[in-house]
Amino acid sequence: MSETNRTQVSKDSMIVYPGKGRTLLLSILSLAFVAVLVWAAFNRDEIAENAQGITAVIAPILPFIWVVGIPFFGLCTVYLLYRFVKPRPSLRIDQEGIYENATLASVGLIRWDEIERIGMYSLVGQKMIGIMPIDFEPFLQRQSGVKRALLNMNKNKEFPISIPQNASDVPLEAVLEFVEQFIDQEKIG
Repeated sequence: MSETNRTQVSKDSMIVYPGKGRTLLLSILSLAFVAVLVWAAFNRDEIAENAQGITAVIAPILPFIWVVGIPFFGLCTVYLLYRFVKPRPSLRIDQEGIYENATLASVGLIRWDEIERIGMYSLVGQKMIGIMPIDFEPFLQRQSGVKRALLNMNKNKEFPISIPQNASDVPLEAVLEFVEQFIDQEKIG
């Protein structure tokens, strides 16, 4: 691992931090969405007047997009900048299990005895580590309202709990390799 990685690895634990470059890039992209939406809101008459093709289809729902998009991407920008300045670990892997804080719908501690299987997959070109719990309902019940709703959307997926590459400053293959020592110990499929 290079010196720019903050991930800490010992014999019995791994603490993974999000990549600073990716976090900054996502912050900039999120801020750009806010800027474009604010610009569009101030130029709505001109946009509606010159609307053609797909813009003509989208023009009637632009007010809804602004009302939802500006606060959403604004909060994303603030959250990402906060995580850039004050990074918290995305993952902690140890004898107890995997403490997942990598996503907005982070589930917290996933004990080894709660895991049915773990695997690597790709979603829209991004590598992910997926976790399939033995029983997903207890994870839903442990979460607050917003997290529960976000997790519930993943309920029927092959891996309802996902850890994206952008949550790790090291390749996910290295994380999965470290996890394998516990998989072997706990006999996880």
